[in-house]
This record gives sequence, structure tokens and C-alpha cells, in this order.
Amino acid sequence: MSFRLIRGSVLMVAFATAWLAAGSARSAGPVVAWGNDSTNQSTVPAAVNGTSGTATALAAGYEHSCAIQAGTGKVICWGNDADGQATPPASVNGTVGTATAISAGNYYSCAIQTGTGHVVCWGDSAYGETTPPPSVDGTTGTATAIASGGSHSCAIQAGSGNVVCWGYDVDGEATPPASVNGATGTGTAIAGGLYHSCAIQAGSGNVVCWGYDIDGEATPPASVNGTSGTATAIATGGYHSCAIRTGGNVVCWGYDTDGEATPPTSVNGTAGTATDLATGRYHSCAIQTGSGNVICWGYDADGQATPPAAVNGTSGTATAIAAGGSHTLAIAAPEPAAALGGAVSLGSLLALARRRRLG
Repeated sequence: MSFRLIRGSVLMVAFATAWLAAGSARSAGPVVAWGNDSTNQSTVPAAVNGTSGTATALAAGYEHSCAIQAGTGKVICWGNDADGQATPPASVNGTVGTATAISAGNYYSCAIQTGTGHVVCWGDSAYGETTPPPSVDGTTGTATAIASGGSHSCAIQAGSGNVVCWGYDVDGEATPPASVNGATGTGTAIAGGLYHSCAIQAGSGNVVCWGYDIDGEATPPASVNGTSGTATAIATGGYHSCAIRTGGNVVCWGYDTDGEATPPTSVNGTAGTATDLATGRYHSCAIQTGSGNVICWGYDADGQATPPAAVNGTSGTATAIAAGGSHTLAIAAPEPAAALGGAVSLGSLLALARRRRLG
């Protein structure tokens, strides 16, 4: 891997989970994590690892992770908490409110509050990243989707579909263009990278990106920008971006020294396609269509691109994924045997009830 000076900081990295939208229907399952665990970001707590609870949504930051607990809707976070990024406030942790969507950046996290649609953020706010604007915090508007990058976040405003961003904006990463901010178009999906952001334009399906572009991370290729194809999902990492092309092929662009922008044949359309996507600092992952297997590629020094047996198809598969600095998360798919057992039990109960009625 080639190391790069990131303008005065060696720690500023970005990760986002573009599919996390309010109301997203995801199968509940235990959270599985792999990769770097230096701050316990890959040590999943009992509340969501299947011991005492499971999850329906995930978000991975630089050195912390978050999930929405199935059933309760509570936001549960773990890992580096030096700036309070892993301590969700009462408004979403189940004390006075819960969440329907979550996202995580470098040293902060955000969520969309259940019922109200208010965007709530916590953690470091050196650049205003935990201060969502009135247009989505409930003052004058709310949100239906949220994504966080290095030190900036973006949301899709409820009703209008306008993409709204805030936080660090030196490279224009928090200034969405007219094509998605409501001036000439809106968005249906968003993602935040280190210093860039991307969205899928409503109606057209075109991928639109803005912000830092020295490696081409904010210049989507013809295959997804509407020239020769469009997209259904997007994800943005440190200096690269990926999308699921309409049809299921994974397409990536930008920095590729570690192969993070070169999806393997198992998901690029040669030997398979994908249904979900996540990008970390220098690695990427996808869930393969049909099999549900988690496939990862790119930098793997900490094992972040080597999904475990529990989700890679060996002993289990996944329904959702998220990628952080050097770690990855997935929600394991419900075990078929467990589902079958439930069906058999239900059938037995119905048969017993029929016998009792007949008797």
C-alpha cells in the first residue's frame, strides 16, 4: 500500500453507507465484524451480535461502529469514543427516542429519529459536522436518508428530495450541485467520502459527484453517469467510489493502488453481480446477488477485505454491509434451519389446534 499525506492529517478517513435510508426494510440478524480491532470497533456488543439482540442497520466510521437494534430501534455504538462518537444521545438510544437510519464519519455519527424524521448527530464537531441545518433537523424540514463522510454529512430532505450537506467544505464536498440540490434536480441515494460526495439523481438514475477529485473519485464513468448507463446504489470511500449499475454490475472509479476500485469478476458482471455495496478507506465490499455471499477487495493488511465464514458463504451469508477505516461489518442472514424450525413448529401448533377443534 502506498501511504499518502492527507493534508495535515494522517487519520482523516471517510466511510459512508449509502443504502441507509429512513424506513429501509432490512432483515434482522446478528452483526459480524472483521478487520482492525485496535479500539474494539470490531468487537460487537451482545446487544446486536445475537447474544441478547440483533440489528437491522449498520454504519462504520474510522474507528467506531454503530447499529440499529432490531425490535427496539435503539442506536448501539462501540469502538473509539474519544469524541463521544460512540455514545448516541437519548434522542436515538431508546431513552426518549429511537432511529430508522444511521451513518458514521471520522469521529462523529448521525441518525434519523424515528417518527419525527429529525437528523441527530453526535461526536466531534470541529467543522460543524454534528450540527445539521434547519432544513433537516426538524426546524424547517426533515430527512429520509443520511450519509457521513470524513467531516461532512449529507441528507435527502423529506418531501422535496433535495440533497442537503453540512460540515467540512474546503473542497466543495458539502456543496451539492444544482443537479441534485433541488435547483434542477433531486436525489434518491447519497454517499459521503473523505473529501467528496455522490448521489443518484432522481428520475434519471445518473450518478452525480462533487468535491475533491484529484484521483477521479468525483468523476463517475460513462457506465453510471447516464452516458451509457445508470446506477441503483452508491458508496464512497477514502479516495474512490463504487456503484451498482442498473443491471447489478459493480463499477468503481478513483484511487486504485490497492485494487479498491477494481471489483472482482464475482460481482462486476463477469461471473456475478451485487445487491449491496460498501466502501472503506482503501477497501470495498459487496453482497453477491443470489448467493448472499460477502465479497471484498482492496487493501487487506488488517483482514478488512477477508470476510469470515459466517458471511462469505462458507457457513452463512449476509443481508447488509458497512465498511470503516480498516474494518468491515455485516448483518448475517437468518439461518435457513432456524426459519424451517419455526415453520415446523407453527405447522405443529396449527395441526394441534385442528385436532382439538375436531375433538
